[in-house]
Amino acid sequence: MAEEEKAPPPESWPEHLSELGDRQLSQLAIDYQWLDEEASPEKSGEEFHRRREAVIAECERRGMFSLAESCRKPSVKQHTR
Repeated sequence: MAEEEKAPPPESWPEHLSELGDRQLSQLAIDYQWLDEEASPEKSGEEFHRRREAVIAECERRGMFSLAESCRKPSVKQHTR
């Protein structure tokens, strides 16, 4: 049985992000993109918001501004049946 991946504790999250390669950071930013800006912390998790903001800050620190901007905007997916 495969072990579930867990994010590092909140206090080491920025350090963890700085250790990631550009490709890993890009994938993480894409994963965090789905979160709606308007979602309340109670609904989506305050910690999730903080981690997403840290991902955006790390992207900006590396000069990956378009990736930071796409992570900042919620992903809009239309479901058709």
